[in-house]
Amino acid sequence: MNRKDYKLVSTLDDKSGYSGLDRFWNRQGFQSFYKSFRKGSDLPKYIKDNPVNVLSVQDRYKLRGIQFGNWLSQEDRFNYTAALYICLYDLNKVLKFKDNNIGLDGALGIAFGARGRSKAPAHFEASTDIINMTRYKGDASVPKRIRFVNSGGVGALAHEYGHFLDYYFGAHYEPYSGIYALTNGRSENKSRIDYPKANKMRIIIEDILEQAYWAAPGKTSAYYQRIRKVTKDGYWVRRNEIFARLFEQYISYKLNKIGVNNSFLNDPKYNMLFYYYNQKELKRVVPLFDALVAEMRTHF
Repeated sequence: MNRKDYKLVSTLDDKSGYSGLDRFWNRQGFQSFYKSFRKGSDLPKYIKDNPVNVLSVQDRYKLRGIQFGNWLSQEDRFNYTAALYICLYDLNKVLKFKDNNIGLDGALGIAFGARGRSKAPAHFEASTDIINMTRYKGDASVPKRIRFVNSGGVGALAHEYGHFLDYYFGAHYEPYSGIYALTNGRSENKSRIDYPKANKMRIIIEDILEQAYWAAPGKTSAYYQRIRKVTKDGYWVRRNEIFARLFEQYISYKLNKIGVNNSFLNDPKYNMLFYYYNQKELKRVVPLFDALVAEMRTHF
């Protein structure tokens, strides 16, 4: 969609730059936009009527702010803001945090094309609690509307949000000496960590990782054997990465159960035969993720 009437500014660093948005995309144009990446149940009126108001997105979902890179046009800023609104709505259909609290009381910032890394389509910065989604890419001969929903950081939001939950809850709600994230972060250690009973989220994640790493005592799982074959630097077998990949699959699984598919929120970036759980494997950990999310809801 192309709107040049307003200027969208970053709110992550400077909330004073907001210019009032008092006009909206027409209904037909907005539906054409979001139906290019989202299938399923209808969206609520508050999203349809006001899809490009940065502060509405930020305030409803309790974000710290939204940041735009210098290379994003006003059209890009509108489109990313509207897509984010829809993604956060769908994400909370699964998580059900009270009062739409996806940002965990203003902890989370989201950036578009502002803090990218050369090879990663998206990444989470644990030191700042910011998720960055890289800008769309591709040959300019391909229409932007196609590149926008099929390149850059599109499809990685659920994965990076899994990292946010891992690190934020580990640091602030179940801190443990020497182990910052609930998963123990970038560690490749397959051995179970024995936590005190009070560390409920950490224990549930150990249950999830134990299933990912092991089929039986002393016998690694078929999943671990698959990813071990394709990893060179250990990235694919790190605890935090396994958790985030399973979390993104969990979100898609739960949304599919209610007839929703959102490829902007989650669209696997790699070969499904190697890097992800198959459906049989996934169903075994869904109850564990349900329990983990339920425990998180006791705080939010």
